[in-house]
Amino acid sequence: MIDYIERFGRYMEVERRCSAATVDIYCRDLRQFEAYMQASRSVAESGESVLDPVAVQLGDVRGWVMRDVEAGIAVGSVNRRISTLRSFFRYLMREGIVEQNPVRDVKALRSGRRLPAFVEQSRMAQLVRVLEEPSEEFSVERDALVVLLLYACGLRRSELVSLTLQRVDLAAQTVQVMGKGAKERIVPLLPAVAARLEHYLQLRAGEQICPGAENCLFLSDKGRGLTAMGVYGIVRAYLSSAGVQGKRSPHVLRHTFATHLMQHGASVRVVQQLLGHASLAATQIYTHNTIESLKETYNHAHPRAGRTDKMKD
Repeated sequence: MIDYIERFGRYMEVERRCSAATVDIYCRDLRQFEAYMQASRSVAESGESVLDPVAVQLGDVRGWVMRDVEAGIAVGSVNRRISTLRSFFRYLMREGIVEQNPVRDVKALRSGRRLPAFVEQSRMAQLVRVLEEPSEEFSVERDALVVLLLYACGLRRSELVSLTLQRVDLAAQTVQVMGKGAKERIVPLLPAVAARLEHYLQLRAGEQICPGAENCLFLSDKGRGLTAMGVYGIVRAYLSSAGVQGKRSPHVLRHTFATHLMQHGASVRVVQQLLGHASLAATQIYTHNTIESLKETYNHAHPRAGRTDKMKD
């Protein structure tokens, strides 16, 4: 039987130009649904080893969703899986494999919108002061620049990992970023970060660890491209050393970049372009962080804050 999940993955990669990480998430969600269907009585009796899309009914989708909810899976993850399955069946309808989408009437679960986690300005300023001290040791300079670049440019972890030497323009002080959906954008570099990047490139060349045509901007100590997990470990270590609690991931630095820009007066449109958001709605959540910061400052600074009696003329 045809493996439609594999075929869908190739479609997402080739025609939709999704990143390998995105395709992996799509296919992983679909494989989980496939396993659920295989565990059900109808599929188990059929003996099929791969998912038969024609056999999927609305009840199967709802049962899968309810199973995840009862298992305590986060609402956001459940909604992502619903969206993945809906996209999968839309593709199958276009290909003429199925006649209807069994996910059409399945609604996303409601959830309270959480504000993005970010590092407060005073703590981030202390960390930056530490990172700004240049080093002549390759790995130390690389790790510091990873954190500085994530914070100064608001890059996604995948965007940082995919940076190449040709995408950095030190003369113009810009970096060309390949975002989601293979969309490119130009992000400016702060002069101090551009200078550190130039210093890093000198150390990189001096290490002579780059094997042949390796073109990645950030290299491991063995001369291979720095991995996403490697970036995560670097960021977590530095944020932990700075006393940051809770989430300590590269995406927290992206949130910090956007929040700090808006707290200092940057427009939503400008932040949207810098982050590479396709939708303005995705950027507007950072305005809530700004409002919450204003409220906190107000409640600490206003002489009447915290008092329950009414203000008199």
